[in-house]
Amino acid sequence: MAANNLPKPLPCESVAVQLEPTDGTLPASLGIEVPGGRVERVLEQGIRLPHRHTALYSTADPYQMAAEFHIVMGERVLARDNLDVARVRVRNVKWSGAGVPQIEIAFEVDKRGLLTIAAANKDKKSTEMLAHVALPTVSDAMVRQAQADAEAHRDEDAVHERNIETMLSGYYLMDQAYERFALAKRRMNFVRKRAYKAARKRLSRALSVMPPEATPATMAELEAALDNFRAVYDGMADDYRAVKSWWGKK
Repeated sequence: MAANNLPKPLPCESVAVQLEPTDGTLPASLGIEVPGGRVERVLEQGIRLPHRHTALYSTADPYQMAAEFHIVMGERVLARDNLDVARVRVRNVKWSGAGVPQIEIAFEVDKRGLLTIAAANKDKKSTEMLAHVALPTVSDAMVRQAQADAEAHRDEDAVHERNIETMLSGYYLMDQAYERFALAKRRMNFVRKRAYKAARKRLSRALSVMPPEATPATMAELEAALDNFRAVYDGMADDYRAVKSWWGKK
C-alpha cells in the first residue's frame, strides 16, 4: 500500500500487536524494511518466548526531520511480500548528516504472543512517536499462508538475495573507492581520472535500480558495471600506495 494512502498515524508511546504462538515460540520472523525495499530481520522465527530485542537505527538521508520504520512479518526477502504489521514514525530527529541520529527500536513479545513495539529518540529528552498498526492481530492462519507463500516463491527469493548481495558489493566498492581515488588522483593523468569518473557514474546508474524492480537485463548491466569499476579501482592501487608513502616520508 502506498504511504500516502495510509490512515493518519496517531501519537503514542508504543504499539501492540497480538500474535498467536502455538508452541511457545515466535511463529514467523519480524523485520524492518531498509532502503531498497529489502527486509532486515530483527527477530527470527522460532525464538523462545518471552523475548526482548533492541536495536539502534539512524537516518538514510542528511537532515531528515523524521524517520519511519516499516515493520513486517514473514520469511520473504522483500518487504512488499511479507505481512504488513505496522509503521512507526519518530519525529523531531536530530538535525544532522545521514547516519548520525540514534533511534532505538524495542521489540518485546510476551509468553501469550503480545508484541509491543516502542521507539526512543536517543538524541532528545523525549520521543515524538506516531504509529499506524496495519494488523492488530496476526492470526495463525495468516502465518501459515505467509509460510506457504514463502515456500512457493523460494527460487524467486533466492534470486532476490543474490541480486541484493551484488548490489551491496557495488555500494561497498564505491565507498572504498572514495579514499583510494582521493589520494591516487595526485598521480593520475586526465584520461585516467576521466575513466574513473565514467566508471563510477555507470555503476551508480546501475545501482539506482532497486531490488524490487531488478530484471535479468538490469542485473547484467550491474555486474558489467561492477567488473568495470573494480578494474579501475584495482588499477589505482599503485598510485594510492605511492601517495601514501609520500606522507610517511614527511
